[in-house]
Amino acid sequence: MIAMTGSLPNTDLVSNNLADGQVVRNATLHILLAAMRVMSRSTGVLQVETKSHRWKLLLANGGVVLAEEEGQVIPTLVRKYSNRGLNFSRLPTWEQRQANRPYCYPFVTNVYRKHPDITKEVIKEVVLENFLALHLEDNFSFVWHPANDLKVDFPALQLSALENSIANEVRQWQKFECVKHPYQLVQLLDAANLLARVGNDNFPLFAKVTTGQDRICAIADTFKQPIYRTALLLDKLAQKSIVSINALEERKPEIDIAAPITTPAAAKEEPRVYIVDDSTVLLQQMQRLLSGWGYQVDFTENAEEATDKILEYKPMVVFIDINMPGLNGFDLIKQIRRQRDLASLSLVLVTAENSMTNNFRARWANCRFLAKPRSSSDTPKFRDELRNLLREVAPLSTDTLV
Repeated sequence: MIAMTGSLPNTDLVSNNLADGQVVRNATLHILLAAMRVMSRSTGVLQVETKSHRWKLLLANGGVVLAEEEGQVIPTLVRKYSNRGLNFSRLPTWEQRQANRPYCYPFVTNVYRKHPDITKEVIKEVVLENFLALHLEDNFSFVWHPANDLKVDFPALQLSALENSIANEVRQWQKFECVKHPYQLVQLLDAANLLARVGNDNFPLFAKVTTGQDRICAIADTFKQPIYRTALLLDKLAQKSIVSINALEERKPEIDIAAPITTPAAAKEEPRVYIVDDSTVLLQQMQRLLSGWGYQVDFTENAEEATDKILEYKPMVVFIDINMPGLNGFDLIKQIRRQRDLASLSLVLVTAENSMTNNFRARWANCRFLAKPRSSSDTPKFRDELRNLLREVAPLSTDTLV
């Protein structure tokens, strides 16, 4: 049995620049940060998405120039500037929606020219806040959009310094019992007990920002205090059932970054894969794994009907088990090769019998050979071998990244 429940991006991506518009799915934080270090050598926007949030990170000069969370750009900047005594009589309409530009870049650039020191402070605080949020997530999809023509007018925050600044705070956040993320909303449950704890002077304002409409990070800005201190207080209040820390809601994106970008260059269908195996369990596991990587997958348990199914489905590669009732894998290969339309089709024998004889017979039949894992400890190696084989015989449109 193969324990295959998901997919992991290849860590080789961190050693090469990502292609414009290509998508990486199901990445860990480690992979995301490694990609950021690579891409920050040039200029562009890394669009990052989790199940609840989406960000745009402007990378340049070895670091992060801007970070903005979708839907929160205006209120976040207004709060941060206001806390430093800078208010605006008119805000921009924020109509700029170019993939390779942050929404707020023109506005922040203009403010920077007039108030450079304040803007540097605001940007640093916003970037650190977004980095904290990213570090408290666990699964990412991201896509890179180069912007080499963009003139970056203010300094980048170096990634190494950001990581050092945020590391200890992340560890502290992970110790909270109720608070899990700076974007969680807070709902007041017991006003009487809260009044006793915060006093008459602070109660009206605290009650105003705990109506289930304000995030923890926004509450911290309201009280002009570090976000960790606010989170610590709210965690204690939540443990006493004075406030409720609401769970994050899953985002309903207009565009799913975890799907191939539908530009003319990437609009083609992803490769089709067909599987022939008499094991229902293995078929389900293989289909789940390959579909998770982005392939179109079909299969059959009946080897005797496989050739007709393959002719109809027109896959780029077929995986075939050796030991099957009625028609074994080698006999099926002969049947497939007799079909003119399938003579050059990529075939892969997949079996738990990793013998020299089977390897030789596979080569003689002009097939590839892949050994099934015998235990769960063999599964990572099997996935890597499978993924590398597919990159060669049926590459995805995203395979410059994944």
